Amino acid sequence: MRNRGWARCGLIAGVWLAANGALLAQGQAQGSTGACTAKNEADRAVVKGFTFVTYKNDEGTCLQVLSEGKVVYTQPAEAFETLMLGQPGDGSVDVPAIANGVDVTGRGQPDMIVSGFSGGAHCCTAHWVFELAPRFRLLATLNDADDDLAHFERDPKDGRYNYVTGDWTFGYWPTCFACSPSEVVVLRWADDAEGGGFHLALDKMQKPAPTQARWNKDLSDAKKAVTAGDANSIGTTMWQTVLDLLYTGHSDLAWKFVDTLGPRAQLQPFPALSDFCALLKQSPYWPDLQPALKDTPPACANAGAKKAQ
Repeated sequence: MRNRGWARCGLIAGVWLAANGALLAQGQAQGSTGACTAKNEADRAVVKGFTFVTYKNDEGTCLQVLSEGKVVYTQPAEAFETLMLGQPGDGSVDVPAIANGVDVTGRGQPDMIVSGFSGGAHCCTAHWVFELAPRFRLLATLNDADDDLAHFERDPKDGRYNYVTGDWTFGYWPTCFACSPSEVVVLRWADDAEGGGFHLALDKMQKPAPTQARWNKDLSDAKKAVTAGDANSIGTTMWQTVLDLLYTGHSDLAWKFVDTLGPRAQLQPFPALSDFCALLKQSPYWPDLQPALKDTPPACANAGAKKAQ
């Protein structure tokens, strides 16, 4: 995920993509339903017979959904959180506008997108997808963690919608947040035994193998960090390259890259391959990524999953 420039934060620690779920930080930080009154209305949108309304005052933030004048959904959030209806788009960062009611899951039903932003120095976003027919329900919750540019976009090849976000599992690893590897990931809705959810669309993430010039440049950058004993740069050189290769369909080259750097690259003060893989297994995308990896070395295959510090 080179030079992506996405904002980073740490308030929402994980990213989960399954069907159903809570609004912003439910179970951790609840706002007051007292904000849900007409005088505090911030925005509204009418979509397929449902009226989505956001409210905000000094005490809290609130989302309500009404049908035929009756409230069918209410969820409070903290006052510092901001809710946005739909995806209006932002051309400056290549986020397209999507009309309310568009089917973004491919299930053949109208959907409504609502997003939330925590604000502050540590800022996090989340998206909720409401399915409006044949019955109203919160279909999916996507907690985007350190990512404020997560969005839906239409695939020009098949017309379906992808969800573009990031894997921030390695935040603050191995030393600092800016020193950590991360990856842009593409998700799509897929039905499954648990009711469906957004899963990695690895076919949409595949890229050609790096050119020899690119390989040599990445290898050179990583070797410089190793030679200098620069633990602050090893995450964005060596391990960023490894993560890129794993997610873009070249796990064989990822393992080769590690081997080419030699054992010195995994001695203190640097993390080892087992440390990298232990964290990778904490990623919410690991269940989708793991089957795509080939010839996984024992140091990675046997690594126990653990959380970042």
